[in-house]
Amino acid sequence: MTTYALYSQPYLDKTNQCYKNIVTINLYPKGPLEKYVRKILFNPLSPFKQSGSCNPYDKCGLALSSIRSSYNNSCGGDLMIVDEVPDLISFLMTNGYTVDTSITKMFNASEIRFNTVNQNKLIAFITYKS
Repeated sequence: MTTYALYSQPYLDKTNQCYKNIVTINLYPKGPLEKYVRKILFNPLSPFKQSGSCNPYDKCGLALSSIRSSYNNSCGGDLMIVDEVPDLISFLMTNGYTVDTSITKMFNASEIRFNTVNQNKLIAFITYKS
């Protein structure tokens, strides 16, 4: 059994010249979700937010590709945005993952924040039983 953290994270899409809130994950997952995970480069959100010794910035991370793109038989490759979280939860529950609401509630109620430089927000902890 493995547990993963899903986050909402601001992302600068240089191709379309816009900001998006994408869905990221802390580790490569096991199971059906793994085919939707890809390593991406996080572009700095602003010239004023640069990495430094006191302010480390993750330059690479794991993002989810849009599940909607695969359902619509699109070319795929689009990053999942937070608007797709209901589709993601449905996909996870249909494919053997559990959304761990107790751990998610515990962290959302606490003062602990993860990776504040990247301004990500916890969506949920999920568990997969292989």
